[in-house]
Parts: sequence; C-alpha cells; structure tokens
Amino acid sequence: MPPSPSPSHPQRRTPENARKKAYKEQTDVTNGRRRREAQLLRLRKSHREDTLSKRRRDDTFSPSTEPEPDIGPARPESDPPSSSDPSSDADSNNLLGIINGLKSETFSLQLEATIKIRKILSVDGNSLAGEVITADVVARLVELLSSKKNPRGPQLQVEAAWALTNIAAGTSEHTEVVTNAGAVPKLVKLLESPCSDVREQAMWALGNIAAESQMCRELVIDHGGFVQLLSQFNEHARVSNLRMATWTLSNLCFGKLPSKSQTKAVLQILQQLLTSIDEKILSDTCWAVSYLCNHGTDEIQMVIESQICPRLVKLLMHSSPKVVTPVILALANVSAAADCQVQFLIDSGILQCLPKLLTRNYPKCIKNQACMTVSNICAGTIAQIQAIIDAKMVPLLIQLSQHGETDIKKEAIWAIANATSGGSPDQIRSLVGDGCILTLCNALVLSDADLLYACLNGLESILKVGDVEKMKDEVGTNPYAVLMEECGGLDKLENLQGFNNDAIFEKTIKLLESYWVEDGSESEAPKEPSPDDT
Repeated sequence: MPPSPSPSHPQRRTPENARKKAYKEQTDVTNGRRRREAQLLRLRKSHREDTLSKRRRDDTFSPSTEPEPDIGPARPESDPPSSSDPSSDADSNNLLGIINGLKSETFSLQLEATIKIRKILSVDGNSLAGEVITADVVARLVELLSSKKNPRGPQLQVEAAWALTNIAAGTSEHTEVVTNAGAVPKLVKLLESPCSDVREQAMWALGNIAAESQMCRELVIDHGGFVQLLSQFNEHARVSNLRMATWTLSNLCFGKLPSKSQTKAVLQILQQLLTSIDEKILSDTCWAVSYLCNHGTDEIQMVIESQICPRLVKLLMHSSPKVVTPVILALANVSAAADCQVQFLIDSGILQCLPKLLTRNYPKCIKNQACMTVSNICAGTIAQIQAIIDAKMVPLLIQLSQHGETDIKKEAIWAIANATSGGSPDQIRSLVGDGCILTLCNALVLSDADLLYACLNGLESILKVGDVEKMKDEVGTNPYAVLMEECGGLDKLENLQGFNNDAIFEKTIKLLESYWVEDGSESEAPKEPSPDDT
C-alpha cells in the first residue's frame, strides 16, 4: 500500500520545521509536510519561469552613451525600431571579417565590429548567433569592457556588454562561456562607471548571469557585485537604472544570501522600493521579498522585523496582478511559518484583504495562494481560527469548496479540515452551523490521501463534540452523526473501507466502530455513549 499520510493535526506548508511543535507528540508529520512543500516548490518553479527568466535586449533602440551625471529625466523605454534588418550586416561569408575587426587595435574598427555582433545577437533565432558564440569572440568582448582610451569608450563598453547580455540570455552553456571568459569581475567594475547607460547594461548582463544558477549568483556576489549593485539605489538614479537594479537584485535574492548582514541590507533597500509608484520596480521588489521568504523562518523573521509585511498586506489591493502575485506568494510563505509570525500577518490586516482576492476577478494563481494562506492560518492557534470565523470567511470557504476551480476547491477543503481538526468545541459548533459537515463529507470521494485523511480528522473532531451534545439530547443521539448520514457521509465513509491506504482504512474503521453500529438491517444508527464519553 502507499505510505500513510500524516496523522491528525492541522497542516501548514513550508518552512520544514516551523510546524513540528504544533503536532501532537509521537506523530509523524513528514508525509503531510512534504506534500505541502512540494506544492509550494512547484508554484515557485512555475513563477520562476515567468519572473527569473533571462531577458534578451533587442535592437529597438540605440542608447545615449556620453558620460553624464546621474541626474535628469529617465531615458525612454525604446526609440522607434530601425527599418533595417540587424542580421543584414553579417552573413557567414563576412563573419570572419567582423571577427578580425573586433580583434583590431583600431578603435573605430572595434566599435563597428562590436555593433555588428551585437545586432546579430539581438535577434532571437538568428542563424548566425551560434557561429558568433562558438567563434572566439566572447573573450575579446570581455576585453573591450575595459575600453577607456577613446572618448567614445563608453559606447564600446555598452555595445560589448549588450552582446554579452544576449549571449548570457541563451542556454546554460552560453552563460558558462561568458563566465569562463572572466566577464563577471569586468561587469561588476562597470557598475562604477560615470555613464548611466554603461552601468545599466552591466546590470542587465549580471542579472542574466544571476538568473542561471546558484553558482552563478555566488560568482556575482563573490566578485563584489552585491555591494556595487546596492550602491545603484540612490536619489540621483534615473528610473531605467532603478528598474534594472531592482530586477537584478531580485535575481540575486532567489538564492540564499551568504550572510544575515547582506539580507538586512537588501531589506533596507526593498523597504524603500516598496513605496515606488513605478509598477515594474514595485513588481520586482515584491518578487525579491517573495524569494527571501522562501528561504526559511530566519529570513521570514527578518522580513517581519523590517516592517515590510504591513506594506505587503496593503499591496494585496494593488490594481496590477503583476504586483499582487509576488505579494501573495510572499505572504503565503509567512503564513506557513511559526504561530507568532502568522499572528503578525493577522495583526497587519490580512484577513480583511483575502476575501476580496477570493471573490474578485483575479488570476487563478492569486486565488489559489490566497486560499492556501487561509488554510495555513486555520492550522494555527485557537485564537487564529477564531480570527477566521470572526472575519466571516467560513461561508466563503464552503462556497469555494463546492463551486471553486479544482485547485482552489481543494485549498478551501484543507482550510475547513484544518479548522475543524484544531478548533475548540465552540468553534466546531460554529463551523457545523455554517455547513462544514457537508463540505467534509463531499470530500470523502477525493483521491488525495493527505487531504482525505485531514477530512477524516476533521469529522472525528466534529463527532467528538457531537457526543457531548448527545448527552443533552433526550433520545441520546449524536446530532452530528445524524447530519453526516443525512448528507450521505456515512455511505462515503463505508466506501472508504476499500481505499488503498492503511492509515485511511484504520481511521475509517475507527469512526464506523465508534459512532455507528449494525442494528440488524441495512441502516445504521448512532451507538449509545460509553461511560468514558461522558
């Protein structure tokens, strides 16, 4: 038989050890926790494909590269595209000539050749790009990053960095060619350039390199890229540079930073960026916070101490899903942490925002994370479960469990199962009054063993409270057992005796034997209470 799900206690997602203390003694929490960790990991990977992807710079504009102070209006996103085909400057026959120009000692020939190579690399799918990368030009492009002998040196630096940016935007093998050629320390050095365009293009290249792997991120940090990148966030920086610096910083935050001091330094910057009115800066800032919250309870505590969470909660109501998505991912990770950290979210007003995310026209991923956050809060203390009840969220969860999309429906069921498993008797009575028995009984046909087991735990808690109510009934009937029968729960419970899982089979038999007995016919009746029940 498949491995048994974890026993009877509400479950939260990551981090791994945050919920151990909340489980009853001698219970195995591994399987249930792994399920939730795996689910969050899949979500992080899917969103990483959207946000940590590399960015190729196309040939839609030529930057201004005259040395300048970092004061003045931001450069536009792009100029009108050129009518000429960038690939028309080169073909296989004259590629050798371009490479020879690149290796020339004459500045004008170097610049002309670098521009042509940049144009080849700026077109995604250009058949010559592979030949350029395999040709021995990358090392020469890295050398040209240090060009200072000519007044037009910054232009050559931008063109060389642009070409390297697009090479690093390719496969992991292409990125390795760039890093092996020694590009990273040269690009980090360019972050000290007096020219904004040079710094911006260097950040772009470093961002693509950092997006490749943890090893590449560490390479950038080891060569001083982290410190130099933080220096780009100043009051004189133009918007385009801030956008690029924020995106590159978010890529570095995807991996665990080497020290707490670095994390604190990042959080100080992120706290300021969260007040930006620029959507791109705000979105990448929120992704950076989300990535930091992925790393564990220590980083989550540092995020909380930085006073970022109240701002994140407010940003749940931002008009753009590009901002809301990383925000709810970050808060979902916080909701999977320790009870005191979860309480900080509640105190910040998150329960006033989550119902709006669940009822308005938001993308499915946002609704799913919002419902997961509710589920995690329901796995907390009795006071936290009461906060869910007081926020009038239980009827909404029941509605979602019946009519929501599949993933959201399952998260809503998790929330109800967690609340009934960990709630007080009075809270369970309230949950029953809202209709949670039908929700849990309907879930008994699911194939997800962990969720199924959680629902059985919730029903068991309900039936135990029903035994107390039975003592008040003249007939001596467990009212909640009757409700289960009326909504078809008993039939579904009996069918679970054939479920291919030991723990579920044992839990099912326990419930049947504890609350229903054969009376000689096909129907079942609640059993009389034992002395222990009273």
